[in-house]
Amino acid sequence: MKKLLLLFSLLLSINSFSQNIYWFDVIIDVDRQNTENVVELVTDYYSSIKIPEDVSVSFSSIAMKGNNFKGTHILSMFSQSAKSLADFRGSLKGPSWQLYISKIRNYIKSSRRSAGVGLLNFYLDKPQPIGQAWFFKVKNQAGFAASFGKLMKSVKSPGLVSMGQIVHGSDNGENIYIYLTYPDLESAFKFGPDNKKEQEAFATFQKEISNSTYSQTFTRVLIKQF
Repeated sequence: MKKLLLLFSLLLSINSFSQNIYWFDVIIDVDRQNTENVVELVTDYYSSIKIPEDVSVSFSSIAMKGNNFKGTHILSMFSQSAKSLADFRGSLKGPSWQLYISKIRNYIKSSRRSAGVGLLNFYLDKPQPIGQAWFFKVKNQAGFAASFGKLMKSVKSPGLVSMGQIVHGSDNGENIYIYLTYPDLESAFKFGPDNKKEQEAFATFQKEISNSTYSQTFTRVLIKQF
């Protein structure tokens, strides 16, 4: 199986930092009555094209979000190779692409794009269908990364974890994200420190990043992995 996360599991130990992960997201806003049409169009198109071995594409609904978050679905592309990701994005053209775009425009209200890089990545052999992203406005990005790396030495996660930079398409000064996945909704509801050691680690992390500004969070649920 070609999927990138399976490749990760062969290359990385569970607690090690990985190489950078480059990502490109398209967030779309869809009225409820048009959801089925959009899911069908996205699934049909990305199931019909050749996706490189070192690129992975996923399509998810955005199940929980704040009032100011505009978007109902997210299409994510990611790779350990910036060149492979850029080449794949550049390959999305031609008659079939134009037909797909002309159809999906009839059902979406708006779209926006962002891109970035995951710098610290853990438990990459544990991809899960539910993912939550937290966004921060950070002046001392190196200090934030160091504190997060220290936190991850003391806590366990039910799924993969990534911390990185939002490089393109940032909103209101957000430049750092933390992304965590869960196997099910119960695990997402129960997220938090499980013991005294983890409580102390989280308290230290919160103190060390106190100069950063927490901005927002959203939770996504996987519809299709291509």
